[in-house]
Order: sequence, then C-alpha cells, then structure tokens
Amino acid sequence: MGTKNLNSATDLITFTRASGGTFLGSDGLIQTATNNVPRIEYDATGAVKGLLIEEARTNLVTYSNDFTNSSWTKYRVSIASNVSGVTAPDGSETVDKMIPNSSNNEHRVWDGVSSTAVGETYSVYAKSAGYDYVWLGYYEGSVYGYAVVNLTNGVVTASNAANYSVEASTNGFYRISVTKTASGTNPRYISISPSPTASPTLNSSNVPHFVGDGTSGIYVWGAQIEAGAFLTSYIPTSGSAATRAADVATIPTSAFGYNQKVGSVLFEGKVIKANIGTTIDRRIVEISDGTTTNFISVYQDVSVDQNLRIANVDAGVLSVNADTGYTLSDAQTFKVAIGIKLNNFAVSVDGGAVVTDTTGTVSNTLSQIDIGKLGGGTQYLNGHIKSIKYYPRRLTNTQLQELTT
Repeated sequence: MGTKNLNSATDLITFTRASGGTFLGSDGLIQTATNNVPRIEYDATGAVKGLLIEEARTNLVTYSNDFTNSSWTKYRVSIASNVSGVTAPDGSETVDKMIPNSSNNEHRVWDGVSSTAVGETYSVYAKSAGYDYVWLGYYEGSVYGYAVVNLTNGVVTASNAANYSVEASTNGFYRISVTKTASGTNPRYISISPSPTASPTLNSSNVPHFVGDGTSGIYVWGAQIEAGAFLTSYIPTSGSAATRAADVATIPTSAFGYNQKVGSVLFEGKVIKANIGTTIDRRIVEISDGTTTNFISVYQDVSVDQNLRIANVDAGVLSVNADTGYTLSDAQTFKVAIGIKLNNFAVSVDGGAVVTDTTGTVSNTLSQIDIGKLGGGTQYLNGHIKSIKYYPRRLTNTQLQELTT
C-alpha cells in the first residue's frame, strides 16, 4: 500500500460525507468541500495537516455571519454590516463590526437556541477594531462560563470556563471557543462582548461593564453553537440551523495486496482534542468487515484511562485489548504501528516500548481499512490523518518501534 499522498488518494479511498464541509486550505483561507469530497487541511503556515475526519455536528446559530439579524439581541451596541476592506477568514467581505455606545454599562450581542445537550461548545471568529479584547461566554440558566482573549496575540487573560480554546486564523482573526460540560436550562445563549481591558470589570451578569467611545469595537464572524465537548470545523448558516455530516473514509482490502493472516499498519496523524469529554471511544485506524463483529483496531479508550490500545475482535469475541500506556495530547502529531499475527499482536507509539499480546486469532473476513472510525460507524477520530502504511507481513517488534520514532 505504501505511503499515501492524500491529495491524490481519491482513486483508492472510498469517501462519503452527506453534506459540504469547511476546512483551512493551503492559501490560509477557509474553503468549502462539496458533498462526498475529502478535506485535506492545512495549518496557518501552509503546512499540510492531512485528511480531516470529523463526526457529524450541527450549528444551532441560525445567522452565523449576520449579526444585524433580529435573531441576535443587541445590548448597547450598533452593528456595521459587511465592513468594506475587512477580509473574513474565508476571503470574503462579510465581516460585521460591533461598536459599543457611550453608556457606562454592558455592551454585547447574544443569541438563544433550544438544545437539550449536556456538553456544548460556543465559538466565534474575532478581530480587534479598536478594542483589543473579546469576551465570549455562554448562559444556561444558572450555568455560565466565559473567556477574555487578547486579539493581538491570542492570549487568554481571564476566564471561568473549564475548557476554552484559541486558534489563530487568517487576516488577523482568532477563532475562540468556550465549552460547558454541565447540564443547564433552555434556552442556551451565546454572548459576545468587546472589552477595552485584559481584566474587565464584570457586572452582575459577568459581562464587561465599561464606557464605550462610540467608535472602537471588534470585528466578528462565524458564530457557532454545537452539541459536543470540543470545537469542530465551522458550519455556516443563513436562516436556520445547519448540519455537517460525518466524514466516512474506507479503503477496500481488495484494492491492494492485503494478507488475511499477517500484516502491519503504520499510522501518523493528530487529534483535535485529546480529552474529548465524552464516554465514546475514539478510533484511530481499523481493519474490519464493516461491522463490529470482526476487526483489528487502534483506539483511544476514553472510558478507562484515555490511553491508546490495540484491540482484536474475531466473531464477536474480544481476544486482544493491549494498553500502550500512551495518552494523546491536543493537536500533537503521533505515530502508532501495529503488528498482526495469530497469537502474536504488538503495538508501539512514538518509539515507545513495544506492547505485545500472545493471544488472539485473526479473522479471514476483514474487507476494509476504516480510517478514523469504527467499522460499524461512529467513534470518529475527530482529527487529521497524515499517512497510513500497510505491510503484508508481520514486522519485527524492533521494526515497529523504529517506524514510530
């Protein structure tokens, strides 16, 4: 199978996604891939991250780029729409500017949505327009959280949210998110406020309280509320909630020289968020028959210790479940190699000691490589796949370790 150049892998990979999906292109701009088109994503420097695999998510904000719409409630701010000369993260001139008035009070916009999710992530792209800080928060009855971010360097200067993230985007924007893990009451609110200081005075609603100058503010674009304990790719909306379907990528074993008795697989990639805040395991790479009855899998055991494991299930019987002792880190590229043979399974991560298991049969019905998902669906990687290599032989333990170094 060899090293896969993901820019030309569509002739080998069977890929589906029943919707469009956004990603960061090599030019640094957010692009949209149409239905069933893989997303090869890059970072802000233009370096390739790899094939993006994400679970399905829905943006509950109905007007993600139009803060003038009545769905957004404005408190003591005016909104300048589609500001000329200000380029959005996707290259368009669709950026709005929030301008606080001169009253000594809170200044913000918020949007409420109906949701029953326990874990939700709230996000927006923001850029300085005279005020160098943004306050992003959520409200759900008595449950709230926020983060204050410096829009000149992306540093979080104040927060009470257990989980937040800041990602540098293009054209001076930062994508900022806060996540809540506790249950709340309907409706849910996303709240955005400019702030002239790093540690603003907060009023009784925990919103910055200050005197605006009627001119300065912040640029905002791409608001999102999604049910989930971590941020995923932006989902644009224009009048109703919108869903990005899951990325489903497989390679049939008939497409290359697959050996049903022995083999080895090398994976290189990264996950968006290491501690995913759910009880759903994460699949890294798997060989299966398309079901959960027969498979050999590398996965993150979320319910136990967050470590990577190798599992073997033959005819519904789990015969291998070896713990590597390796815990993933956010956005950290890692390599994992597995060796497959009757009563001779092995795994090594990032050059670490090889973990072996001398039990386990090898199913002769495995028909596909599942890329970042369970053979029967779900348990998505939520990350990037840089390369996959398959070897039709059981490499030595030393070779497995060397390949991941």
